[in-house]
Amino acid sequence: MVPPIHPSSTLVNVAEHAELRLVRLLSGGAAPSFESTCEACIANADAPGLIRSILSDSGAMDALFALDPVEEAVSAFSLLAALLDRVGSDRPDEEAGLAKELADTVGNNESYDVTKRIAMLCALYNLRSDGAEKTLLLARIVQLSASSDPKSLCPGQPLGDLLEADNIMSMMASWAVPKKEQRFLFRKVVDGVGAGGEKSLLLKRQRYLLLLVESYTDESEIDEEALTAAKDASVGAIQDPVALFTEQRGMLVMPAIVGLGNNPATKQLHALLQIFQEGKLQDYDAFVTNNSPTLTEYGLSNDDCVRYMRLLSLCSLAAEHEEIPYGAIASTLHVKDEEVESWVIAAVSSGLLSAKMDQLQQVVMVERCAVRKFGMEQWKMLQTRLNDWKRNVKGVLDGLKQSQQAGVMQ
Repeated sequence: MVPPIHPSSTLVNVAEHAELRLVRLLSGGAAPSFESTCEACIANADAPGLIRSILSDSGAMDALFALDPVEEAVSAFSLLAALLDRVGSDRPDEEAGLAKELADTVGNNESYDVTKRIAMLCALYNLRSDGAEKTLLLARIVQLSASSDPKSLCPGQPLGDLLEADNIMSMMASWAVPKKEQRFLFRKVVDGVGAGGEKSLLLKRQRYLLLLVESYTDESEIDEEALTAAKDASVGAIQDPVALFTEQRGMLVMPAIVGLGNNPATKQLHALLQIFQEGKLQDYDAFVTNNSPTLTEYGLSNDDCVRYMRLLSLCSLAAEHEEIPYGAIASTLHVKDEEVESWVIAAVSSGLLSAKMDQLQQVVMVERCAVRKFGMEQWKMLQTRLNDWKRNVKGVLDGLKQSQQAGVMQ
């Protein structure tokens, strides 16, 4: 749930005649007929009419937003939003439409205090139960919060923690939210975070770009928005292929990413992404030799790309060999022999590799490494290692058996 605003003592626990109290609270600056119109709606149990009468009267809405402190305004708004439950279970479309009117009136009017607008949308979010509706409301909250205080989306903030990607995906799965509404929220988070700012926000932006791209599961769905998201996600994965290594590892099979490779305008970007996903430094050098304008076009730094490709190349080398001579690392990374250890330390620090260095033997002993791709070649390599392990275990067991037999004979 979005963190609730605590209710005001003025309006809480006033179940009896609550609607009349709300109307009189807002009638000060309203039209002359406002109070009588609302009272007629109350007398006829016309909840939709009462909601519309309040929303359509600018004076009444001004009075609502003039209430202080924030808790007072939110409590009054909550009474108004609670009327949605009285629309009738046989009129779900009308109820949903009125909820949208409420959200539009609060969310779209920039003349009202943004803190109160966000708090009211949070209250409405907490009162509603439909998953798609809650997702759209959350998107509005994200949009307003990002425009007023981008740091509210950072980890450690209530909204930032709520927007943790795994949490959001779990919530939307339990609500069975349609793809359209999911994508709307993903785009609002991406737009709200922007392309600059703190590292935590950049990672959140990239994570949501990946979610947006992943939501296009069929080629027939790929449109211009999908390709734009795929392009932005690809650039993000090239700019930092390590921080979200696991999440980005399977990008090449996503239909929207595949679409980049089929589009002449983005074909080179797709080729560069493929190198960062599966290739080594020599592949990158060959690409840049023939396609250096691609880096400029997408705002990529050659120095950063080379640094990351060295880390990724070392990771690939570690996946192929359990012991790697310093010379092989220097050759693969295009560095001097005396620089090898610093690159091994950098790879270990990044989490891509776990290894020990034997400085006397000038070899790196690999304990564990991240797998960049897993195809038929990797399956064969795994089979070979399992067979070696089986032979080693069998040798140990045979040795133990012989020792036991020798002991019995003595």
